[in-house]
Amino acid sequence: QFGFIHESIRQLMLRKYGEELWANVLDRSGFEAGKENIVNHYYKDADTYLLVDSVSVITKTPKEQVWELYGSFLIEYTMEMGWDELVRSMSPNLKGFLDNLDSLHYFIDHVVYKANLRGPSFRCEENQDGTITLHYYTGRPGLYPIVKGVIREVARRVFEIDVSLSITGRTQRSVQMAIGERIEEHVIFQIKLEGNTNSENFIVKKPSSILESSENCLRMTPTNFATALPYHFIMDEECKHIALDFDNICNFINAVFVLQASWKLRATNSEFTIFAISSADDTSHAQGLHLTLNGQMMMLSSNKHIIYLCSPYVTSIPEV
Repeated sequence: QFGFIHESIRQLMLRKYGEELWANVLDRSGFEAGKENIVNHYYKDADTYLLVDSVSVITKTPKEQVWELYGSFLIEYTMEMGWDELVRSMSPNLKGFLDNLDSLHYFIDHVVYKANLRGPSFRCEENQDGTITLHYYTGRPGLYPIVKGVIREVARRVFEIDVSLSITGRTQRSVQMAIGERIEEHVIFQIKLEGNTNSENFIVKKPSSILESSENCLRMTPTNFATALPYHFIMDEECKHIALDFDNICNFINAVFVLQASWKLRATNSEFTIFAISSADDTSHAQGLHLTLNGQMMMLSSNKHIIYLCSPYVTSIPEV
């Protein structure tokens, strides 16, 4: 975890319990005072877990409750630190805010701290009964109470609504990554609006007339679409030529996808043809020219096709 996490935990404990308790937490977890909250330092996950375990033991509070309390405080603290405008501008409603959490984590990872923090991923579904189903995916099992705290605080502080959350599913599976095996946790939350005050800040529903007139209708010609978005492709459920399966893409539909396209010079028409696409950290691609793409997956109305809207991912002048 990045040092900001440790510093925000420290701030929470100092405000709630005082310096003496925090000193006891450091003593139990083996940290030297002043070395536990270096903001630009990358701490091992085990160090963070040990810190929270110590807080739990000393305050006699269940770890799940500590993490949820931290989630609530995290929103308060980040907004105090100058992120208020960014958080409020993410969406006019809670559903949109949750849909944009993946982009927020990507921004923090790659722009603010320029670090590979392996952030979580979120996917939302609107239910017919007016509730929201939130899918939470993480490589750090056991942190799901943070999500509960974050959502409740964002709903109250940003959107001025009260929501209730219940967990309807929690599973873990082993995933083979390029860096080795890791445990991935999938937690499903059901989010319900409490009361009718500011209900438009929960989910904004489009008028039926707009839905009917817009459904399955592209408001531009295919030529104009290709001109405006020259880098894109559409895949069906078979996902040929891509090292991801359809279900995995759907699970992380809100994430920023960085793919690497490899192609060879064909004799026919002397054109380059993309023959394989894989994740950017996969170095097993065939020899040839490579183009890294950065963009978003979007489900089409058929629910059987996904379009990848992207652009070249260039981080230095030589890559141009």
